[in-house]
Amino acid sequence: MIRAIMLLAIVVILIAAARSFLPQETSLVGSGAALAFGFVLLAALQSGTIFASLRLPRLTGYLMCGFIAGPSCFNFVTEGMVHDLKLVNGVAIGLIALSAGGELSFRRLRPRIRAILSVGSVSILIAILCISSACFLLSSRLPFMDGMSTFHRFVVSLTMGVVLSALSPAVTLAIVAETGSSGPISETILGIVIMADLAIVFTFAGANALANAVFGTVGGGSGGGFIELMIHIFGSIGVGAVLGLVLAFYLKKIAQRVALFVFGICFLCAEAGTRLHLDPLLMCLVAGLFLENATSIEGAKLVHDIESASMPVFAVFFAVAGAGLHWDILKRVLLVAVILAVVRAIALVIGSYIGMALGKVPAFHRKIIPYGTISQSGVAIGLCILLAKHFAGWGEQAATCLLGAVMINELIGPVLFRNALMRSGEAGRRQAVAAAH
Repeated sequence: MIRAIMLLAIVVILIAAARSFLPQETSLVGSGAALAFGFVLLAALQSGTIFASLRLPRLTGYLMCGFIAGPSCFNFVTEGMVHDLKLVNGVAIGLIALSAGGELSFRRLRPRIRAILSVGSVSILIAILCISSACFLLSSRLPFMDGMSTFHRFVVSLTMGVVLSALSPAVTLAIVAETGSSGPISETILGIVIMADLAIVFTFAGANALANAVFGTVGGGSGGGFIELMIHIFGSIGVGAVLGLVLAFYLKKIAQRVALFVFGICFLCAEAGTRLHLDPLLMCLVAGLFLENATSIEGAKLVHDIESASMPVFAVFFAVAGAGLHWDILKRVLLVAVILAVVRAIALVIGSYIGMALGKVPAFHRKIIPYGTISQSGVAIGLCILLAKHFAGWGEQAATCLLGAVMINELIGPVLFRNALMRSGEAGRRQAVAAAH
């Protein structure tokens, strides 16, 4: 730990000195972005080591490192640099999604599919109802709802409830990988989170269509947003299946420099997804599911092969996410954000227990599973961005309020989940399973 603190201090001193020679904003083609990437990578890895020695998630260390170094605090990494590093985000999301899909074997999950479906559906339904109700009751404290009719407030509250109910496959997989967890509890939680988030995407499509019909969109037209979202979803699924075929062919026929090839696929998904309005997370998730469940290739083995190479990308990804946590936004909506975060956590825990009872989940598993639903990250942030983009007047302010709650869940959720996994007895099993093979 002492060594990590000293290395982090040296990196901070060097970046502070180097930043003084750079303009405030820099572009991807300049030296600023390269400097930012190097600093974020080194500082995040050392911060992760420090947090791990304190028995906290490395992921939380990455987030805090980005937040402190970002525009909200010391501004070592400027807003322009954060934007330039979004490319790393796309690759990291692809790797996370591919790994998540590769870990999910429908054959292994079959005995737990009842638990996954019951916990996921009940917890998400209760979360949407409770968060929407809280937003409606707090509407008098939300300036963007001033002057709205009761029905309009209901529609806005419902849309906000759907967005804030999103879970986080990215954080879940990152914590599972960090703790080396393997077993029925980890697999059940991962299945719940992924399937629940797929349900949230479709539910958001419905809520978005309702809000379009009531308010209209920035671009006009009430149905365009829904159609665009459907193309986005099913187009991503189709492309993901094709990517699965490409990966299967490469792994069977060539099988050289596998990590590099996978990184290239994820980079292609990130770049093409941006231009074709497809979702890199969904594409890579489907590709991983295809490999694990429709071919003779073991997705879990692929995940193990690229795990060590993925760590630096994950460190930068979550550090950049931390740099995007703006204190000036959070402090304006802090009270409402805290209330919504608390309501969400309570609703998800209650929903999880009801779902586990219906799904006949073993008693010990019930003590661990609810903690896997608290974290939030990319999906919720992406839905907030869509909300701000689609609805003039109230969309941007509603998204700001929701992002405050997401920030809280982003920081607290990983800590709770990691501690729960350490109590589960499954931490460290992945290495033992890999050694046995």
